[in-house]
Amino acid sequence: MAAVATSALLAGCGLTPDAATEPGLAVKVDGLNLGLAKVDRVVDDYCALLAQDPQAQAAPRAFVRANFALGWARARAVDALAGEYGVQLPPSPVTRSVVEADFGRSGSVTDDNYDSLAWLSGLQQRLGPALEQLGTKVGQESGQAVAGEAALRAGNERVLSWLDDNDLVLNPAFGTFDEKTGGFGGGDLLSIPVSSEARANDDPLKLSAEQLAALPATQRCGPAAPAAPAAPVAPAPGG
Repeated sequence: MAAVATSALLAGCGLTPDAATEPGLAVKVDGLNLGLAKVDRVVDDYCALLAQDPQAQAAPRAFVRANFALGWARARAVDALAGEYGVQLPPSPVTRSVVEADFGRSGSVTDDNYDSLAWLSGLQQRLGPALEQLGTKVGQESGQAVAGEAALRAGNERVLSWLDDNDLVLNPAFGTFDEKTGGFGGGDLLSIPVSSEARANDDPLKLSAEQLAALPATQRCGPAAPAAPAAPVAPAPGG
């Protein structure tokens, strides 16, 4: 789920004062709202699923929460720009087979978590294939043939422009955008006492296994760190 859980190249969008007066609001853009309760339910279901997968990459839960909210805003931009650029959007709602393909390897897709995982699959399709289509179309407008990562970058730049033009509001708890890294800063992405080294890390996804293991289970999204091997027992003298 890396396309959703890690935001790439998102910078230059400011917070508005309205966000501070709407504590239940996660994101608002172009007259559409996403509530924190919805984001938190999705995070709960996603992190519970990821905890079943010992190979999954763990991350601070608050980082995942912020990026899911941000991913929703970016997906709304793709939806809005699709008609203008002739981008073919994926079917909505997504089918169960798509959800199973996206998440079935990490854990069990059940009736209880299905709505949340389907929501994430919809975002992933928009921030993957549809975003790449958008970038290709944007490149064609300027006479450039772009594909792959270059198309994703071009599509993301157009998404940023649309968000700037359509009054993006993010809850201040998520922090502000760092224009150099495209990530969040100044928020509560590491909200518990961890080492100063961990807090100085610009990318929470690059925390070491030890730093992630220091996060309480309630603030870690993903599997617990494996237990350290027991130290060998020295033989008794004369044994």
